Amino acid sequence: MGGYEASSYLDENDSQDSVTISGIITEAKTKSKIPNAEIRFLDSEGNTLKKVSSDTDGSFSTRLAKLTKFGSIEIDGNSAGFLTIANIDFGIFVNNTRIKARLFKYDYSATELEFYKKEDRDQLKREIEEMKKQKR
Repeated sequence: MGGYEASSYLDENDSQDSVTISGIITEAKTKSKIPNAEIRFLDSEGNTLKKVSSDTDGSFSTRLAKLTKFGSIEIDGNSAGFLTIANIDFGIFVNNTRIKARLFKYDYSATELEFYKKEDRDQLKREIEEMKKQKR
């Protein structure tokens, strides 16, 4: 889950056969930059065109060959969340796109309330504790 802002434009001085897509990825609540997030660029059929990772400042930039169809972007921020941006112009009308993505961490407490049986709640708590130990 997450949100984003995208600004796209056509720069006559840039190459007309490729599109530059750049951006920054942050965690929505803390506004901290997310390093090593995986960004996948997909064509309209869901095929991966390219995969990049954000740097230590949460930034990324890549060039793609222009497409005649819209595509999508999937951002996997690991424990910081996941975001899919659909219908992104990969060069039909623009050759530059800048994205500001905000990822929301998964709220375990809300999920915990959905379990009616005590053993299911206990199992979820054990899994959460195990995940926390692995992150240390």
